[in-house]
Amino acid sequence: PPVVKQLKEAEKGTEAPEDPPVVKQLKEAEKGTEAPEDPPVVKQLKEVDDKYLELEKEYQKEIQKLAVKYTELQQPLLEERKKVLVASEDDGPKTGTPALSGFWLKAMQNHPAFEDIIQEWDEPVLEYLQDIEKSNVDDNDGDAGFKLVFRFAANPYFTNTELKKEYKTEMSNPYCGDMDVKEIKCDTIEWQTGKDVT
Repeated sequence: PPVVKQLKEAEKGTEAPEDPPVVKQLKEAEKGTEAPEDPPVVKQLKEVDDKYLELEKEYQKEIQKLAVKYTELQQPLLEERKKVLVASEDDGPKTGTPALSGFWLKAMQNHPAFEDIIQEWDEPVLEYLQDIEKSNVDDNDGDAGFKLVFRFAANPYFTNTELKKEYKTEMSNPYCGDMDVKEIKCDTIEWQTGKDVT
């Protein structure tokens, strides 16, 4: 999805695409340089655009309500999946998902947001991953950001049983739907002595 690509670009420190002319004009006005007054047709178009954006905001709020509703409906299924994956036989593998060893590693390697960032040295660590949860920072505002929680089984690499990463985002340009990552917070990994793979 485009948002994930933008988040990845934001983490890499790449520059955002150039602002549209209207946004440039607003930024110039904020700096104290006066932009020429818009012709009447441009003013009229801006008024139409503002009305359109108001409807778009209402639409997005309704979508967010549906997303929250269906996330709640899906939760029991996700819990059932986790229960199946973490069930272990006495002689089964000692990993995060003993019923299907390496489930989350393979899932992440096949996901477009993660496939290019998982390194060879990450693989043995990710074998201990039991579950991943995603939630919105604000259930009423899907554009405010999201949080990922990675839950791990006891492992020889670190003492954490869960690691959280939170992305706070903001709409940078309502005309294009551009999102900016404003802040990224993540837990510190408490590595076992000599086991830091980074």
